[in-house]
Amino acid sequence: MEKRDWSQFACPNPHCQVVGQRGLPSIRPHGWSSKTQGIRCLRCTACGTNFSERHGTPLFRAQLPPAQIADIAQHLVEGTGMRATGRLCGVSLNTVLRIALRAGEHAQAFHDQQVRHVQARQVQADEAWAFVGKKRQAL
Repeated sequence: MEKRDWSQFACPNPHCQVVGQRGLPSIRPHGWSSKTQGIRCLRCTACGTNFSERHGTPLFRAQLPPAQIADIAQHLVEGTGMRATGRLCGVSLNTVLRIALRAGEHAQAFHDQQVRHVQARQVQADEAWAFVGKKRQAL
């Protein structure tokens, strides 16, 4: 029997009394979502909901290996275009677009969760003006 800490996971069921609460002993392993890839299926003991350990991540329901998804994301972070990323990684344009959308949504949710109650005392918008203002000038 494997000894793994499941406290980092939380129940995704919105009707569960412990939804989204990490660090509780209510998450237990319950079989495999994909044994060949080592993805566990988990169960919330509070409500009985089964879910994959990848639920809520950009890897959820992904057919590509995690290393290839990371390569695609790295190309996009470096500014490589969508079509070029598809050619470099050997996947279709639709695959690159899907991974970019999932990763972007996940990053936005993470940012919204972590960055709260920030009060800006000073805002400098001169870079924005220079970018927009220079485009309006006639040559």
